[in-house]
Amino acid sequence: MRYEIDNDSFAVKIYDGINPEPFWFQPDYPNGDKFNTYTEAEEWAKLAILSQDSSYEFFAPNGKGIQGERKPTEAQLLEAKLSKTGLTVDDLKTLLGLN
Repeated sequence: MRYEIDNDSFAVKIYDGINPEPFWFQPDYPNGDKFNTYTEAEEWAKLAILSQDSSYEFFAPNGKGIQGERKPTEAQLLEAKLSKTGLTVDDLKTLLGLN
C-alpha cells in the first residue's frame, strides 16, 4: 500500500498496490477536522494504512487530537452478527443445548 498527499489541500489518497485508482480518498479527518499541514496528513495516512493490517488493533483517528478507536475483537464481531439475527448469546446456548 502507498499514499499520496496533495501539496495544496493535504487530501490523502491511499492505493492498494493492485488497482490504479485509490481505494481511500480522505480530504479531511473523517469527522470533518481539516488537515492543516502535509505532516499532519501524512501521519494520518500512515495510521490509516496501518489500520488495514488485521494484527493492528486500532482504526485511524477520526479527528484532530483524537486517538484511533480500538477495533472490535473477534468475539465482539460475532456477537454483533448474532444480534442482527435477534438472538442473544444465551439464546444460542439454549438452541445448542449448552445450558
